[in-house]
Amino acid sequence: MPWYIALTGSIIVILIGIYRRLNIGLTMLLGSVALGLLAGLPPLDFLLVLVNGLWNSITVMLIISILLLGVLGYILKATGALKEIIINLQTLVADVRIIAVAMPALIGMLTVPGGAILSAPLCAEAGNTLYLPPDRQAVVNIWFRHVLYFMLPLFPSLIIASQLSGVPMSRYVLHNLPLTIIGIVFGFYYLFRGYKSESNGFSFSGRKIWLLLKSILPLVLIMILVVAVELYFPLALLSGILVALFNYLPDENKMGELLRRIKTMILPGIKIRVALVIAGIMIYKEMLTHSEVISDLTLVVLDLGIPVIVLIAVIPFLVGMLTGDNSASVAVIFPMFMPLLPQEPLAYGAYVAFLYASSTAGHIISPAHPCFSLTKEFFVVEIKSVIAPMLPMLAVVMAAGLIFTMFFGIH
Repeated sequence: MPWYIALTGSIIVILIGIYRRLNIGLTMLLGSVALGLLAGLPPLDFLLVLVNGLWNSITVMLIISILLLGVLGYILKATGALKEIIINLQTLVADVRIIAVAMPALIGMLTVPGGAILSAPLCAEAGNTLYLPPDRQAVVNIWFRHVLYFMLPLFPSLIIASQLSGVPMSRYVLHNLPLTIIGIVFGFYYLFRGYKSESNGFSFSGRKIWLLLKSILPLVLIMILVVAVELYFPLALLSGILVALFNYLPDENKMGELLRRIKTMILPGIKIRVALVIAGIMIYKEMLTHSEVISDLTLVVLDLGIPVIVLIAVIPFLVGMLTGDNSASVAVIFPMFMPLLPQEPLAYGAYVAFLYASSTAGHIISPAHPCFSLTKEFFVVEIKSVIAPMLPMLAVVMAAGLIFTMFFGIH
């Protein structure tokens, strides 16, 4: 069959799987099978795709990283570090608006699927103090949880994007950090205009700052090792896990408590289902390459003459919004677009960063996104009342990303 039927058929299978809430790994595997069958691949080629997709350094690195992320999140929660983060922030910050922003952002750093439901009650409490309507509280919870994901190296889809593109995560962080900053500043102004906190500012003291830093130390260490040192990501995660295991040990019987944590917190944090997601994604990526769909698509797009910058601003956004899963979206769009991008290193890094940002923007606003649906149900609001306020914020962030990308693409 023609390449466009094979590609469209596989994407339809993936969308059906996502909307039926199947495991994303299984969904991507089914999409791979559909793509191969429609492209007319023989059985031996299916086996070759399976082996090449699973047995390579990128897949192994991704699976290890995702498993370690699950362990880190479990330890932070089980040791009470997450609770300490919230308590210490509340003692340091007097402005309720900042607390409402910081709660979903801090919990979002754990990258727990559907984790917006953890921060929703905290946003509601802060929002009620400000007399924010429920739909505005819902937007605050979704936006400030996910605006970090444009550049957060702990986010699984950014890890996948970095490995697929060959661009270090530090480049993604540096290119998309301005988007996150703009999103936070403009979002704060836009969502809280007309609402003022009775208490403003911060309540600084050396002890309060130290307690907050201690509670977030594993996360800060990982960020430094990844961005500044460019350490191999699994090693950065292992460093954060070690710090998390030693953090908040009691004064008495420290060794006994440490051994207890190792025995009781490592295995429960390992999420095999999440590792299967990586396997499915990498098999689909390999099938896209092996079936020559990518090369055929590239030729067609080049013949159309549409500027690449326009394509990567629109198509990844739509795919992210349709799938509601950024990892699946990245797996679909990155192999398609990488051959179209300028190969000069600085420009290439800027373009793939914007490609990822566009997919993330669509993911944030997607009703199929678990955090979106869980937040909507928690605050009992309509979909349109959540999407409408996010559109201006996304427009500002995407416009900034477009400008930065064009600047680096020219220079």
